[in-house]
Amino acid sequence: LLDRSYNAFTSEEPTVSKLQEDVVSQLSSIGLDPKEEVLMCSGYRIDAIVEVNGKVVAVEVDGPSHFIGEGRSTTGSTILKRRQVCSVDGIELVSVP
Repeated sequence: LLDRSYNAFTSEEPTVSKLQEDVVSQLSSIGLDPKEEVLMCSGYRIDAIVEVNGKVVAVEVDGPSHFIGEGRSTTGSTILKRRQVCSVDGIELVSVP
């Protein structure tokens, strides 16, 4: 059951938004080498991974679907993903709203 659950969680094809494409393009334009849609050990996909001054950083592009209504309150799934990536994968996560 655990394997089936993990496979279902990780098998979903990623969707790349225009905003995400723009952010990745900007990261490249400043000399970084972003790796896109990286599957982490936690099972989450990260929009981009970059190395800055020898430190690996996860970059999440958080468009409107990551927020509740018109406000700036993040959804529960976004909060959980941020928490899990930091604690399980041991990587710093930066959100680009």
